Amino acid sequence: VSGLVEWQYQNPSGSTVPFDIYMNLKLEEALEKKQQVKIQINNRDFDADPEQRKASDGRNFIELLRKDLKGDGTSVSPENPLPSHWDDMKNDIVKLVPVAAGSQEHTDVTANLTQSGLSLTIISIERVQNSCLWQSFQLLKKQMEHKNKHSNNEKVLFHGTSADSIDLINTKGFNRSYAGRNGAVYGNGSYFAVNPAYSAKSYAKPDNQGLKRMYQARVLVGDFTQGSSGLIVPPPKSGQSTDLYDSVTDNKNPPSMFVVFNDIQAYPEYLITFT
Repeated sequence: VSGLVEWQYQNPSGSTVPFDIYMNLKLEEALEKKQQVKIQINNRDFDADPEQRKASDGRNFIELLRKDLKGDGTSVSPENPLPSHWDDMKNDIVKLVPVAAGSQEHTDVTANLTQSGLSLTIISIERVQNSCLWQSFQLLKKQMEHKNKHSNNEKVLFHGTSADSIDLINTKGFNRSYAGRNGAVYGNGSYFAVNPAYSAKSYAKPDNQGLKRMYQARVLVGDFTQGSSGLIVPPPKSGQSTDLYDSVTDNKNPPSMFVVFNDIQAYPEYLITFT
């Protein structure tokens, strides 16, 4: 999948309008899988056939265009490779790999957790290997870099949760529908803390054995602005209703919390079990 492909639709006047980066990703993934996909154009639902470059709402057809932004005529780049330190997936969709205590990887994650003064007893650190989620995340990252014209879009943040959400997060990522239970004062999205102590104390719910769980996640915060309750997407950057901020925060300077509204915008890289 190329991160430098732009999908567009033709409006009645004949001019072309680019889709936002999430719709772009949906169309590109559907093209790869040779599937149809539901999309929205001007708040109307369409069934899109990316192979045929057409979308229909049952009454009208709209023409779709796929534009190579590199301009060299080759729109297929090598797939986003999986990280070299991952274990062999052996055709598994998701794999949880224990990170050995004493390894550099374990030391690095522990340092991220404790550098802000958090005191905890780590029971285990597991690397979450989800190839589909990883590749979607990397593709979105490339598209965000192209859209924002800078590469400072990703942060390492923390997300405390309960044991019953783990399987779902490892498989599907951070889904807004179950993340929203934690109160939605800055918007109805998935919440991530800059300081792991906040996630550990406020949202990591102990199980019957007293074990708590928290993720160290990679989050594409991109260009962000102040959040507010009731948001279901970030507000527009300018007068253009399609040009939205990528995420919102509790406080622009300095932020202690970020909220994202798209499920592939955060990758659950490490699951930490602790007391």
